[in-house]
Amino acid sequence: MSQTEQAFPLTSLRLRFHCATESSVQLGGLRAGSNLRGALVNVMRRATCAGDPSNASHVAVCPVCWLVAARDHPGQERRGYVMTPPLGVGESLEPGAGFDFHITLIGEAARYLPYFVLAVPETGRTGVGPGRGRFALKTIHAEHPHNGDWTVLAEGENVVRPPAQPVTHADILQAAEKFIGSLGDGSARLRLDFLTPLRVILEERLLKSPDFGVIFNHILRRLDELAVQHAGGMERPFEERQRLWDLAHRVRLVESRANWVDVRSGSSRTGQPTWISGLVGPAWYTAPAEVWTELLPWLLWGEIVQVGKDTAKGNGVYRLKLESRSDAER
Repeated sequence: MSQTEQAFPLTSLRLRFHCATESSVQLGGLRAGSNLRGALVNVMRRATCAGDPSNASHVAVCPVCWLVAARDHPGQERRGYVMTPPLGVGESLEPGAGFDFHITLIGEAARYLPYFVLAVPETGRTGVGPGRGRFALKTIHAEHPHNGDWTVLAEGENVVRPPAQPVTHADILQAAEKFIGSLGDGSARLRLDFLTPLRVILEERLLKSPDFGVIFNHILRRLDELAVQHAGGMERPFEERQRLWDLAHRVRLVESRANWVDVRSGSSRTGQPTWISGLVGPAWYTAPAEVWTELLPWLLWGEIVQVGKDTAKGNGVYRLKLESRSDAER
């Protein structure tokens, strides 16, 4: 691994919000992230954003505009947070049901933690989804791959405890070593489970099969753009990028059960529905162990920052599992 990769500057703060419904809540299945994000943004705009979002001087000092709006280069700027919606829950929840969702703050966006801590309870009181189902925030925990959970807000308390430390690239490398240590010298299979729609655009066309090289290239490009825009990073050298891309194209798709799912989301800004459709389901890939050794840190980062379009609305959530040859043969 090169010195540039070892010094990768991105950090993340992953927050788990545990909530309980107070009335029937229509989360909307694969639209849950979009519904939650829309309700949160509306609350934050009413409470914090008192200026004109089209005014550059206002946008420069408004935390809500910084979080939710592209500033100078629409389509190129990457928002400093992602939403991971409740996973494994149905379209609706009955009163008294519990659910979790995550917000991950990336790089310098971690300083806006208090705005989310204040906005989530108000979002619960205002309501979310069709019918404006209400919920109550119970606890907030920060999740760390090695240090465990950190209680940010305990149930029944009003004291916010800032997390001790964010996730760093050193933490990611340590996590990757655990995977790599069980590989051996042969080939290994990687399973990617796309849990929310993977919406990737390649040459102005939607990707409708889980091509690993294309997906990895999007992960790497996204990580580099986030590092530059939100962590003071430098652009990755072309030679390094090319080396990783070449390795990614040695990975072969061996099985896919990922299907295209059509999902439509409403927009409070435009009043018009937008499509957030994408691939959902598992896919299996194979490559030599030395290839996975190089690619795994970036795939683990991709789990954190998600991939593709509409990550702020909950898209692009995936989980990975690495299988040795003996695992695959069982």
